[in-house]
This record gives sequence, structure tokens and C-alpha cells, in this order.
Amino acid sequence: MTASVADLEKLRETWCAQWPNALALWSSYARLSDPRWCLNSHDAKREQLSGSFAMIRFVDNAVVLNLEEISDRGLAGFPLEVMGHEIGHHIYCPGDLNDHARMLVRVRRGLPGVEQHAPMIANLYADLFINNRLQRHHGLRLDRIYAQLGDGGANGSVLWRIYLRMYELLWQLDRGTLVQAPLTEAQEGDAQLGARLIRVYARDWLKGAASFGALCLSYLTEAEGNKLQQAARELLDNDSGDEGALPDGLSEIEADESEPVLHPSEDPRVAGDAGRQDADEPNGGGENTVDGNSDDPGGRKTYQRYRGVEEYRALLKQLSPNASDEDITVRYYRERALPYLIRFPEKESPIAREPIPEGLETWDMGRSFGEIDWLESITRSPHVVPGVTTLARVHGESPGQDPHKEPFDLYIGIDCSGSMPNPRAQLSYPVLAGFIIALSALRAGGRVMACLSGEPGKSIATDGFRRDQNSVLRLMTQYLGQGYSYGIFRLDDMAAQLKAAHRPVHLLIVTDTDIYSSLNEKQGKNGTRTGWDAAREALHKAGGGGTLLLHAPDRMNPFMRRFDANAKSLTEQGWRLAYISDWDEVMAFARNFAHQLWEKK
Repeated sequence: MTASVADLEKLRETWCAQWPNALALWSSYARLSDPRWCLNSHDAKREQLSGSFAMIRFVDNAVVLNLEEISDRGLAGFPLEVMGHEIGHHIYCPGDLNDHARMLVRVRRGLPGVEQHAPMIANLYADLFINNRLQRHHGLRLDRIYAQLGDGGANGSVLWRIYLRMYELLWQLDRGTLVQAPLTEAQEGDAQLGARLIRVYARDWLKGAASFGALCLSYLTEAEGNKLQQAARELLDNDSGDEGALPDGLSEIEADESEPVLHPSEDPRVAGDAGRQDADEPNGGGENTVDGNSDDPGGRKTYQRYRGVEEYRALLKQLSPNASDEDITVRYYRERALPYLIRFPEKESPIAREPIPEGLETWDMGRSFGEIDWLESITRSPHVVPGVTTLARVHGESPGQDPHKEPFDLYIGIDCSGSMPNPRAQLSYPVLAGFIIALSALRAGGRVMACLSGEPGKSIATDGFRRDQNSVLRLMTQYLGQGYSYGIFRLDDMAAQLKAAHRPVHLLIVTDTDIYSSLNEKQGKNGTRTGWDAAREALHKAGGGGTLLLHAPDRMNPFMRRFDANAKSLTEQGWRLAYISDWDEVMAFARNFAHQLWEKK
């Protein structure tokens, strides 16, 4: 029977009084905002709470409680257990959004082929650590909550019964307290391994996540996964992801992710000497203590490695299911590019001009509000009448002492023909190079115009030169997959965007040696204007130099000598040519880009 609004209000008062005590279970210094109290399903939906009666949002560390559901499930008498559990997700396991993502990564490694169940398994894994701490060290009654949920019987989830049996072992409960349906010998063994794993890795729970996934792997058929979801649905307080939960740094693979995933039966810490003191005992820890002692011999060099685009997308979709593929792709390339940002060039004028105040004039309604001198306006009249009593400061200019620096603008054209990879399906080094240099230009204060071209076919470009990072990066992660090369006549579109007194623009085109064929194409009224003309005219109008980054894997092949005359002609026009034999060399190119072009000798 659903409680009345008055009863729920009274329940909120009771639980609210217990909130400081719930925080004190973890630390006397713990600070969290008061819970978001939901009195009905409408309130819960607004707070993104569904399926469970409680959760913590890692995006804002807000504990959300559905008091109507709590009352209906007979849990009104367990305020410390419920609230202490949600606080434990913030204080202990996983702690924050980034560690939640790192745990999910490792659970996924333990579930090859069934990674779709990783959020649920990760949630149950974290609950084991939190509930074990609350039950054993604070004497709370988590066992009574699980007893109310039941084991589902012989036709229910096998993995759920094994999971409940782990709690019986951890809390030294009589057999049958939580699990009435019998377990096989193998299932009993897995429950003991799981309980042992929770004790051993209590102080380093991240290291045991992949092994816990491996323990669950053999049971997770499609049918079993559905049964487990149904059995545990009321307790899954963070398995469906958070809106906007997109932590940084997930493109990089951490060193321990390359280690083999051990089933708990193969882990010497878990299946070894059972007589050793567990990590969650008051003076225990063994190999898990934080005194600096370790069995790691050291001496191994670690290399920075990255996930593929597909794996990265699958991971972020589990963290934030409503995130768009486009946003995730942009985020991936931005993460990969940020460590390689370069010093972008600036144009120096002889002397900077400094503003000096020269007087006041009436501010009228056609001008920006930022020009109003409010102090002078109020001094003249305490009654402000826009356009009548409002004043604006008049400024003149005086020669400064330092040279004036103004960043170059950037035009970046990327070959998006059929020979180039789709950046949303696999790593595209041309796009990554574009991100590095475009972000560097934007950071320096420059404007960027980006163009993708696969011709003959089509091209897409930003609406002129932009300071808007989002529009530039989103365009560069699109894919055409048409034609054979970057169309050199697209430079005409760039030239049309230049104003009479524009800043110098550097032209960067990322393509391959097929561009030489494009240079020989003709356009114009009589078909007399060639790609060579377009390249020369654009370079002259831009005024900031031009670079052609050409992919030529067999450049040393004598057959490639046929391009020597074309390369010489481009160099004579003023273009700088940079060849790479493998696309991953664009990282070194980007790193040296500014140094080779503009650094003073």
C-alpha cells in the first residue's frame, strides 16, 4: 500500500535527521549536499532515478532517494543502511566519475564477448565492498535488506545466488540465511573465491575488478544476464550511466590494463595461502598494504598506448548512454591531440598601440552596454535614463613600448577521399593532425577554417574562419569517402572568405600524392585555369605561407620520381612540402610544425 504524502513527509524528516550519522559512518570530515528527496515517481524521473529506490549521481555527487519506493519495499527502518551505502560509492568505491570509468574498463576486460553486462557487474562488485564495510565494521543490517529481496529460487538467477552466498561467507552468516536454493559444488567454490577476492582487494578494489568479471563470465549467458538484471534491479544504483558522465583521460590505456586477466582461482593473492590475514582486517593487508613494499620487480619501461575509436565509444556509451556518436568522436580526438599542442605563430607589428582615456560622451541605445561608464553616469544623475544620462568613455591611442603580436589564422584542408580512413570507425591520423594544429591555432587566438574534400565528389567546410572550437572539430570528424584526392580548387572558397585587411592565413593541406593529378585539372570559363593557378593565387592572397603534408609510403621508389618536377614547381610557388611514409608520422610533423616554419634562428 502506497504511503500518503503526510507519511512520506514524516519519513523524510526522520531520514534527514539521520543524514549526518550516515556521513559519519565513513568520515567525520565527509561533506555532501543533502539528498534529493523524491516523494513519487515524477520526482524520481526528474532526478534521473529509475529502477532502484536510491542512487548517487557521479556527475554532481548527489544522493537521490525515492521515499515512496523505500516505503513500499519495507525499508523505511533502514536509513543508515541505505544512505550509508550511497555515501560509500562517493567515499570508498568507486569514489568519483573517473574511478567509476576505470573500474568499468577493467570489468569489461574480464567479460570478453558479453561487455554489455559490464555496468551491472561493476555495480554489484562495488556494492560488495561497501556493504561488507558497513556490516562488519559498523554493525549495520544489510543482511536483512538482502533477505527481504530473496534468492529467486531454483529457477532464478544462478549468479544472483552465488552473489548472495558471497555475503553469507563475508558476514559469517549461517548457510541458508540469504540463499535457500542449493548451490552445486562448483558454484559454492566460486562463491568462496568471490568472497575471498573482496577481502583481499578491500584496500585496492580496482585491481580485483577484472578478476571479478572473469568469475562471472562463465555464467553470463543472455538468459542468465536477464535473470540477474531482474533479481538485482532494485539495487542497481549506478548501472545505467549518468547524463553528461563523460570523464577525461579514457582514450589512454593504463599500464595495468595490459596485464593478463586472472580468474580468482589463478590469482595467488586469492587462491593462495588462505591463512594470511585479509586486507580488510584491522591490522591486515599482506601484499595490499600501502607501506611501499611490493612483489613488483620494477625495471619495466611503460609505453603510452591508446584505445581504438570503437572501444572508446562503447565505453563512453555505457557511462552516458545518451551521448551522441559525434560528441564522443570529437572528445576522442581532442584527448589524443591535447598532449601535442604546439606554439602557433604570431605576426609582430613594430609598436603596440595603447588606449588612453580622453573624455566622456553620451551613450545612446545603438551601442553596446559594455561601453557605459556607470560611475560617471550615476555621478551625473542618480536616475539613470538610457540614452539621456548614460555616458561612455572616449579613448585615444598612444604608442606603446612592446611590439604588437597578432596570431595567424589557419586554413586546414583534409583529404576525405575513399583512400582515407573513416575517423568514426578507426583512428584517422590526418584528422588527429588536424585537431592538433587547429586546437593550437585556436588556443593562440587565431581563427580556423576547416574543409573536408573528396573529389571528384563533394566537399564540406566551416562557414568561413571561426573561433568556435566546436564547429571546427565537429566538421573534421565527418567523413565523405568519395573521389580520389583533396580538390585543389577548394582553395578558391577559402580566398572568397578573406577580407581586404585580413590577418595572415597559413594554408595546411593534408593529403597524398594524388594531389598532383588534381593540380593538372582545369576550370574556368574557357577551361584554361589550372589547379596550379588556384594553388599559387590562394598562397599569395593568404599571406601566411602554405604547407602540403603528403602521404607517400613508397617515395623512394624510382617510379615516384615522376613527381619531382611537380614538387619543384610547388616549392617555387612558395609551398613547403612535407612527406611522411606512414600516417603515424603526422604526430612528429605536428610537433615540429611551428618550429620548422616560424621559430627565429
